[in-house]
Amino acid sequence: MAVLCLSVLCLPWEAAALDLAFPGAAELVRSTGPSQGQHAVATGVFDDGSVPLSVQDGMVQTLTWQITGEGLTTATLQQAVRSQLEDQGYDVTFACFASACGGFDFRHAVPVGQPPEMYVDLGDFHYLAAQIDRDTGVEHVALMISRGGATNFVHVARISPAEAVETTPVVLSSRSPDIAGEPNGPVLDAGELVAELTSRGSAPLDDLNFESGASDLSGEMYPSLVALAAFLEDNPARRVVLVGHTDASGSLAGNIALSEARAVAVRSFLTRELGVNPAQVEAQGIGFLAPRASNETAQGRESNRRVEVVLAEAG
Repeated sequence: MAVLCLSVLCLPWEAAALDLAFPGAAELVRSTGPSQGQHAVATGVFDDGSVPLSVQDGMVQTLTWQITGEGLTTATLQQAVRSQLEDQGYDVTFACFASACGGFDFRHAVPVGQPPEMYVDLGDFHYLAAQIDRDTGVEHVALMISRGGATNFVHVARISPAEAVETTPVVLSSRSPDIAGEPNGPVLDAGELVAELTSRGSAPLDDLNFESGASDLSGEMYPSLVALAAFLEDNPARRVVLVGHTDASGSLAGNIALSEARAVAVRSFLTRELGVNPAQVEAQGIGFLAPRASNETAQGRESNRRVEVVLAEAG
């Protein structure tokens, strides 16, 4: 199973972790927040011309995943997610399926993301809302699960009390952290990196080298970082998030720490060696939560060990 943790691309804020495991191969394709705001959560089906909504205030974070797997259905995903929420103490407050929800009218009344990241088949979607009482207040979660072709789509919104601060989730594992290797994918030149970053919102920094099993960069002048530094200098209102990734060898806690340390090392290189404004760069680590290849092969594990740059909203 692929593990989803709602601390992906988070700023530090304290709340209990929400951990979900998806059957199949899951790719995180969009993430926003957490930031102070509002999110509408459905409390019932479309009826008498409207969908009943409860607008929740707090720290709002949204994530969109695309999931593939042989024989995987939206019902399978809904059942897996619901049971895990209930196991973690959430109360499911509302759930419905497709036409029973209200079809087109329901889908367009609730915020669930847009194509191409998120697709909702009006004849095959599940909506689920849940909540849990935390020490800091009530946390709400809303999910839309659907599919398009062979791909399943999951949009998750988490609304936590504004006083909360995210902490690293604890997931038990008997595996040990990964060992860093050589550059692990097709290396983008400077123009390609900036073009991919601005068009797709993210780009891999595949020319980076780390010392084996460590978070320190090897010290050379990396073209990807030189290009990124020039981009940020030319666009002072832009901010980016450096996201460290590992393969699936090791505990989640250990790999999150290692991936974050690598992202921090890249940030330090940008700010100290290349003169980037520190306010333009954040560093996060998400361990093995967002693989881009199978962890069943050495090549796949090598490809998953990386740092990516994600374009944040202009500020």
